[in-house]
Amino acid sequence: MILAVNFTPERFKQLKLLGLLTKAQVKAVTEEEKDDTVGKVLGLTEEEVAEIAAMKGDAEEQTVEHTPEEDGELPPVTKEAIVLCGFSNQTVNLLLDAIRRGRLKNIPLKAMVTPTNISWTINTILQELNKEHEYFKNMKKKGK
Repeated sequence: MILAVNFTPERFKQLKLLGLLTKAQVKAVTEEEKDDTVGKVLGLTEEEVAEIAAMKGDAEEQTVEHTPEEDGELPPVTKEAIVLCGFSNQTVNLLLDAIRRGRLKNIPLKAMVTPTNISWTINTILQELNKEHEYFKNMKKKGK
């Protein structure tokens, strides 16, 4: 499944066509759903989300645990974002290539669902993706 956040109706239609290419459902995230967890928006029960979140310890690569705080001080993120669930690396690459070559050209914020972020709200994942996007944009400007 592809969760689409902050898309105009026209661009959402284009993304739905790309969803057909990858055999993925595409769901537009509403403003009301932005305070819900990624898992809930995907249609998972609290038990299913807890089960997936528990897989964090099973992951081969141990990473530093990072649970971002909801920061009401930050302005809402209005950039387009996609959150991908259940995609293989090959399918992700197919989708990203199709986005670049097609009419969409670019979607600034992209994430895969992980055992860590499945329990974050959509607003939290947007804030984190936006921070990463700005960081890499600044690094690119500096030529690093």
